[in-house]
Amino acid sequence: RGIRAGDSHGDVVFWPLVALGQYLLASGDADILQAPVPFFAPKGPDAGERATVWQHVERAFTVIHRRRIAGTTLAAYGHGDWNDSLQPADPALREHMCSAWTVTLHLQALRTLARALRSIGRAAQAEPLERQGEAVRGDFQRLLLPDGVLTGYAIFDGADIRYLLHPRDATTGVRYSSLAMIHAILEDMLTPEQTRAHLELIARELAAPDGVRLFDLPMPYRGGPQRIFQRAESATFFGREIGLMYTHAHLRYAQALAHVGRAEEFFRALCQANPIGIRSVVPAATLRQASCYYSSSDAAFTDRYQARTEYARVRDGTVPLDGGWRVYSSGAGIALGLTLRRFLGLTWEAGALSIDPVIPGALDGMRVMTSVRGRPLELTYRIGAAGCGVNDVVLNGGTLPFATEVNPHRRGAARVATKAVLDRLRPDGNTLAIDLG
Repeated sequence: RGIRAGDSHGDVVFWPLVALGQYLLASGDADILQAPVPFFAPKGPDAGERATVWQHVERAFTVIHRRRIAGTTLAAYGHGDWNDSLQPADPALREHMCSAWTVTLHLQALRTLARALRSIGRAAQAEPLERQGEAVRGDFQRLLLPDGVLTGYAIFDGADIRYLLHPRDATTGVRYSSLAMIHAILEDMLTPEQTRAHLELIARELAAPDGVRLFDLPMPYRGGPQRIFQRAESATFFGREIGLMYTHAHLRYAQALAHVGRAEEFFRALCQANPIGIRSVVPAATLRQASCYYSSSDAAFTDRYQARTEYARVRDGTVPLDGGWRVYSSGAGIALGLTLRRFLGLTWEAGALSIDPVIPGALDGMRVMTSVRGRPLELTYRIGAAGCGVNDVVLNGGTLPFATEVNPHRRGAARVATKAVLDRLRPDGNTLAIDLG
C-alpha cells in the first residue's frame, strides 16, 4: 500500500473482469457478485467505500468507457500495455494512442464475463456486454488492420491515423508485432482467412529457432532523450522484452496454434519453451538448468548496437541463446495450463468437462496418469491425422454423450456434462479413452 504507483497501465482495469468471468465459469458461484468489498483507500481498507463485487464491475466499465479513443470504442493506451518497455515518452499519447493488444484484452473481458453471466442465469446483464463486444470488434477490423496487416499501435490525430509496428511505420523501422496478432487469433477477432494470413506472416517474419519474437527488429537504441517509447529506447540490457523473445508471448503463440488445430506446430512450440533437452530442439541454446522455467531466450550480443545491426543472426542460429530470468511471473503457470488444458485437453467448468486435446499423431497411444476430483485416472489417446477434434469419449467402458463447441477454424471442444462424468467415476481404477480426428 505504501509503495503503490500513482497510475497504472491501460490494460490493468481489464484483468479483474477477465478473472471474475473465469472464476464464475469454473465455480458457478453467483453469490460472489453480491459480496461487499472495499475500494482502495490510502488510509487502509476500513477507510474505503464499500460496494458489491458487481458494483465494482459497473464502475470498472465506467472507467473503460471514459478511456476510449474519441469517436471509437477502442481502448486508449493510457500509461502502457502488457509490454511495459513501451510506455509512451510523450504524455499526450496516452489519450491518442491505441494498442491493438489492449483492444483484444477489452474484447476478452467483455466476452468472458458475458459468457459467465449467461452460465449463471443472468442473460439480461450479459446482453449489453455482448453488444459492446461486437462494436469493439467492428472498430478493430475497421481501424487497426490497414492493408490487411494488424498494426501494433495506432496514433489518432483527428481524421489521420499513424501506424506503428506495421509496414506503414516510418518512425521506428519495426514492421510487425506478434503479440497483438496472437491474441487477436485467440479471441477470434480475425476471420479464418485473416488468421491464416497472420500465422503465415508470423512464421515468415517473426519466428526464430527458439520461438516467436515480439517484433521483427529491436527498437532503435537511443541512450538519450526518448522519442516514442521509454525503456525500449533507453535500456542497455538486451534481454526479455527488449531482446524480443519473451517466453510468455511465445506460449500464447503455442496456444493460438492449438486454437486453430495445428498439432505438430503446437507441440514444437511447447518444446521450445521446455528447458529439458533444449539443445535437441534449439541447437544454439547455451547450457541451462533443466528444472526451471525461463522467462526469455536472450541472444548473447555484446550490446544493443550489435544486436540491432546483426539481428538476422538470431534467425540464422549463429548467435548463442541464453536462458533468461528464471521462474519469473506467471509464465510457468501459463506453460502448465497449456499442457493440461490444450495438450491433454481437459478443462473443468461448473457444469461441464471440456475435452479438446491437440496432439501430434506421433504420440498415438499416449497414456497419462492423473487424477480427477481426488480419484486416480488414466488417460489414453487415439490420435488420427488431424491431431484434434474429439470423435469419441469413453469413461470406464461407457461412452459419454457430448456437445461440440463452435470453433471457426476446426471442430471445437467436446463438452460433457459434469454429472455424466461424476456418475461413472469410481473410487479407483478409472480410465478415460479419448479418440481424436
